[in-house]
Amino acid sequence: MTAAESNGRAPRRSRGLVVALALSLTLNVFIAGGLFWAHFHFRPPLPPIQRFVVISRQLDLNDAQHVAFQHMIVAMRQRGRAQFQENHPLFDQVWDQLAKPQPDQKAIDDLINRVDDNHRAFQRDMTATLEAFLATLTPEQRVQFATLAKYRRPPPP
Repeated sequence: MTAAESNGRAPRRSRGLVVALALSLTLNVFIAGGLFWAHFHFRPPLPPIQRFVVISRQLDLNDAQHVAFQHMIVAMRQRGRAQFQENHPLFDQVWDQLAKPQPDQKAIDDLINRVDDNHRAFQRDMTATLEAFLATLTPEQRVQFATLAKYRRPPPP
């Protein structure tokens, strides 16, 4: 290949390289933009306790309200652990039944009903605990708490 032939091909190669780099840059910008957008728009739901902690920071609680809030959080964690300890063996028994060649559907239904009863008792206890905390709030704080608590996602940063 002569020098003249190679000079004739060089601009095509560099043009192709420029086009490839431009496409790569464009793709990277779109990917980075998509990740940035997703970071601020697709926040996973927070568990209730974490959601309440975020909300409490927005309420400007006084000392007595803060103490009541801490009591509520401690009660929620303790009762949540207790519910897990009550229901975990029941679920193990359900799986034991399901592992049998001929599972006893009535036994499974009874176990699931006990789990449901435990969960309803947990919900009643947690509602009473939450209501005790809410009673310490001003009417404005109470409305703000309820409004923020309706949403499972944290407020935007």
